[in-house]
Amino acid sequence: MKYSSQAASYDKAYAAESLVVKSSPGASYKTVGKIEVGTVVKVYGAVPIGKDQGNASTAEQYGWSKIKYKNKTAWVATYKLSFADPYKWTPGVKTKTINDIKKNYVSKNDKVKLEKSGLGYYAMYVQINGKGEWHYLVTINCKTGWYHG
Repeated sequence: MKYSSQAASYDKAYAAESLVVKSSPGASYKTVGKIEVGTVVKVYGAVPIGKDQGNASTAEQYGWSKIKYKNKTAWVATYKLSFADPYKWTPGVKTKTINDIKKNYVSKNDKVKLEKSGLGYYAMYVQINGKGEWHYLVTINCKTGWYHG
């Protein structure tokens, strides 16, 4: 029998500010602890908006990062983290976000490309029917999946 020795995928960050650790992604959920400034944090996933925040118009500041805290899944505010690689996608965010954008805004014959755009952001461009000029479509936060165009 073969066993996989693949390590869990995560994005490395440190606490740029003191972090309040929540039981679920959102400000109103139970506080389960605190993480001090400078502590290394492993981020295993993220959401662009907390469950308790509806469709906040300033969604990018409300991203929540999924971490392990005392061996349990917990959440911290993404904007309070400083990432080792600001252009590395948080696990699970890239595929989900790009598929959502394509489903809602891109035709099947169109081509898309990503380019770095601002610290921690990518700009997505679309080429209609795979021909001609590239057109700006959206800007994506690669840590949370928040996008706007």
